[in-house]
Amino acid sequence: MTSTPPTAPPPEPTPAHRVPSARAGAPGSTPGRAQGPAQGRARRGLRDPFRWIIENPGTVDLIVFGAAAAVILFFTIGSMSFGWWTVFTVPMVLAGAVCRTRPLLGVAVIGVLALLHVAIAVPVVLGDAMTFYAMFCAVAYGTTVTHVIGVVAGMLGVFVQATYFSLIALFEEYGGPIEAAISFVSLSIIGTITIVAIWALANLQRARVRQLALVRDRAEQAMREREQRTALAVADERARIAREMHDVVAHSLSVIIAQADGGRFVAAQKPEKAVEVLGTIGESGRAALADMRSLLGVLRQEDETSFGPQPGPEQLPDLLDRVRAAGLEVTLEADGPLDAGGPVAPENSAVPGDSLGPAHVLEGLPQAVGMSVFRLVQEALTNVLKHAGPGASAVVRIQRTPAQLTIEVVDDGRGTDPASDGLGHGLTGMRERMSVLGGTLQAGPLPSRGYRVRASIPLTATPLRGETR
Repeated sequence: MTSTPPTAPPPEPTPAHRVPSARAGAPGSTPGRAQGPAQGRARRGLRDPFRWIIENPGTVDLIVFGAAAAVILFFTIGSMSFGWWTVFTVPMVLAGAVCRTRPLLGVAVIGVLALLHVAIAVPVVLGDAMTFYAMFCAVAYGTTVTHVIGVVAGMLGVFVQATYFSLIALFEEYGGPIEAAISFVSLSIIGTITIVAIWALANLQRARVRQLALVRDRAEQAMREREQRTALAVADERARIAREMHDVVAHSLSVIIAQADGGRFVAAQKPEKAVEVLGTIGESGRAALADMRSLLGVLRQEDETSFGPQPGPEQLPDLLDRVRAAGLEVTLEADGPLDAGGPVAPENSAVPGDSLGPAHVLEGLPQAVGMSVFRLVQEALTNVLKHAGPGASAVVRIQRTPAQLTIEVVDDGRGTDPASDGLGHGLTGMRERMSVLGGTLQAGPLPSRGYRVRASIPLTATPLRGETR
């Protein structure tokens, strides 16, 4: 008959201002709310039409110039004034739709049409205004080659117009060479000034476009860097949780398995001792369940949920008791300052057994260091239980100086376990914990018999309680 665990009280409702916002791709976020780039741009376009206009120049120009060409064609047909100027004006206006997106094509089409209508003795049409727009787009949005071609085409158009009207002034009834020269020079100067002004405005627009592109690139780079930092933070957190899960599961299961194996023999010879063995198994299981709940609370982003205190040095005596109950003889030796501000104990003045306990020697440590010390001892003793063999014993030595904390776990077992495949992650997790704290880890079999795990953690970077930087 199994007992039903007590039901935990329902959590209090979280205030609205403390509810974490759901982000696309974040743990715990709703997958249906993740937006892709295209969907995000579509939503922004519906909310901000001006942004849509800026981001879709080809579509906007096609609508504007297509409508302008349709209006011109409609009025010329309606007023019965359809002629050569309409034949050239309508395609020149339509060509303006590609000037911003494909400026070289726009310059070529409009330039050819402008030369053709002059060649058939139609000097000026309404579409000639598009030559200035084509040159502006060539300078502002085109490559260097397109830039040069646009300016050359604009100046060529000026000189073609000036030459045409100077020839008319030369051969008309009241004209002559002087009138032709005046006409050519004046039209050339006016056209050149116009071309220079358009070129200057186009260069300002080109600089603005480049600046906007630079700002956009920087924003995208910053977004990529932020996403990379977020991914690295998530990976670090997952690695930390994986280490915690390994320590919790490996230690608790090792104790439970050892107790269960020994319980079979105890139950056969001394049935009254079986109750004590089952109690140890239950305590180990409950402790592992509490740690698992705490870790799962982190995974669920329940910031206000706590199922118990984080393990620290003050829980080392309980850990040693559980290990002793599993059949492993463990001795704790600690030397160093008896409190955070107390004097340093004489060198080699070991404190046998648990008379003082680690809570005095390890008092005042940062929480991260204290939890890492607990996990290190837990993992080392778990490895002793699993690999040292029957009849082994272990010694846990903790030495603290103002500059360094040293933890050493030594056993007198068989050293390297021949049955182990070497694929475990215990030592890897311990090394990662020490590297995060700036410490070092040494682990390996002893020359004669046994195995040793030794870790050193500097304390200068994390001052003790009562000290100042």
